[in-house]
Order: sequence, then structure tokens, then C-alpha cells
Amino acid sequence: MNERRKTGKNHSAGNTKQKEVRKKAAAPSGQGDRISSRSRRRAEEARRKRRIQLLIQGVFLGFCICLLCFSIYQLTSIFLGYRSGDKEYEELRQYVLEEPSVPGNPLPDTPAFGESGEENAESADSSPTPMSRIDLDALQEINSEAIGWIEIPDTMISYPMVHAADNRYYLSHTFRKESNKSGSIFLETSNSADFSDLHTIIYGHNMKNGSMFAGLKDYSSKSYLTAHPYIYIDLTDGSHCYQIFSCHEADISDGCYTIGYEHDDVYAAFLESLKSASLFDSGVEVGMEDSVITLSTCTKNGTRRFVVHAKKIY
Repeated sequence: MNERRKTGKNHSAGNTKQKEVRKKAAAPSGQGDRISSRSRRRAEEARRKRRIQLLIQGVFLGFCICLLCFSIYQLTSIFLGYRSGDKEYEELRQYVLEEPSVPGNPLPDTPAFGESGEENAESADSSPTPMSRIDLDALQEINSEAIGWIEIPDTMISYPMVHAADNRYYLSHTFRKESNKSGSIFLETSNSADFSDLHTIIYGHNMKNGSMFAGLKDYSSKSYLTAHPYIYIDLTDGSHCYQIFSCHEADISDGCYTIGYEHDDVYAAFLESLKSASLFDSGVEVGMEDSVITLSTCTKNGTRRFVVHAKKIY
């Protein structure tokens, strides 16, 4: 009897122990499920973040490709624009028939000696008389607004000039009126087309390939001025020469853009201001009886211009 009680107690205790073992065995399995679930969530979250990263990278890469394509397009357009403009102006140079005459030297059709065979000192020492060296009629057949030609020997500046009703059109159109960022060399619309004003302003772009009026900035060097002192203007009445006396930067509102002067003290003071503004002393004198021109082009600073002033020699 006692043994059965002991056996029953032992059996009961064994059952209890087995339940505890089963509980203990079951506990790791539930905890494993929870761990597995957390792992799956972390893996899913990692995959989601990875997809987002890949999406962001793809968008960024696409943006970079679009930007690259746009840049290539822009550069190609600029290159083709430069090429087109240069080709047009190169073709137009066929209408320049002769080289300009250096002041102080007789022109090809001006006798250097008198009838007696002796040197004609007056002819040799005086400035040459105007002569025509371009086919202006042919240029005006291409563009009725053509007024002449401007050239600075041994530089890239050699272009036809136009005079329009406003100062905007030829900023973006060539001599043949083709849309092009090179534009044209054009006269201030308020000036007289025959250069009869005491002060005449001529505009041209500062192109990155060195064309149009880009070469003006080289006049910031005195040695460059010494090597290229003259500007030649060809009009309906013939060829004219201007000698440079001042080079400097100026604001777009600077007084150097004033026109409409008379032969008076106001004009004399204006000329003195141009000379005083020069980066260096050119050694060229200028007075109220002189007619002057201003060549103007833009600089990297959008509010400033580089200007070159020259007085008429003949």
C-alpha cells in the first residue's frame, strides 16, 4: 500500500516534470518564431531601403545623363553657331578689295614725286586722302542696312558694319540676318550712319572663340596698342583711319556712351575724360576739333564694358 502511494507520488511527480520539460521545450520554439519574424521584418526593411536607394541612384543617374546630354547639345549648338558665323563673315571678306593705307604713307594712286621728279614732301608727309577699298554696293545688295566696313590690321577684327532702327536686332543676328549669337558689328542707332557726328559708337560681342570684338580686350596692354594703333573705317565716301588714344573698362551708364556733341568746351571736357580714364597714356593728343569713335564690347562682368576710343586721322 505504501509502495503504491510512493509509486503514485513518483508517477505524479514524473508527470509534472514531463510537463515542465515540455513547457521548457516549447518555450524555445515560440521564442524562435518571434526571432524569425523579427529577422524577416529586418530583412524586408533592408530590402525596402535598398530599393529606395536604388531608385534614388537611378533618378540621380538619369538626371546626370540628361544633364550631360543637354550640355553636349548646348556645346554643339555653340560650336555650330561659332562655325556658322565665322564662315559667313569669312565669305563676306571677299568684298574687301585692298589693304588699308597706313597714315603718313601715300596711297597707291597718290604720286610720291612731283612732275619734276623731285619728292613731293607735302604728299609724303600729309595724311592720305580717302579712297574706297571695299565693294559697298555688293554688301548693300546682301543687306540694305550695311553702311561700311571696320578693320584693325593683323587682328581678327575685319567685319561689315550695319545701322538699324534699334540696338537689339543685331545682337542676335548676323550680317545676312541669320539668327546667331555672334550677332553683327553695328552702329549706335542714335548716331548718323555716315559718321558725321563728333562721337560715334560701334558695338560688337566679346565671343569666346576670339571673333567679333573679343580682340578689344587685348588693348589692356600698352604693347598691344603700340603694335595695333589704327582702326580703319570704310564708308560710302571712302576709307578713313582713326588713331587709338584711350582704352579702359566702363560701366554701361558711363559718360563715354554720350553722343550729340558740338565743337565746344563741353566736348573738350568729354574728350579729356576719355583720355584720363585710359589704362595708360597713349601719347596721342585729342582736342575739340577731332571726331572720335568708341568701340565697345562686353566683359565677364555683366555690368561693365571694355571700350577703345580713337580719333579721326583721315
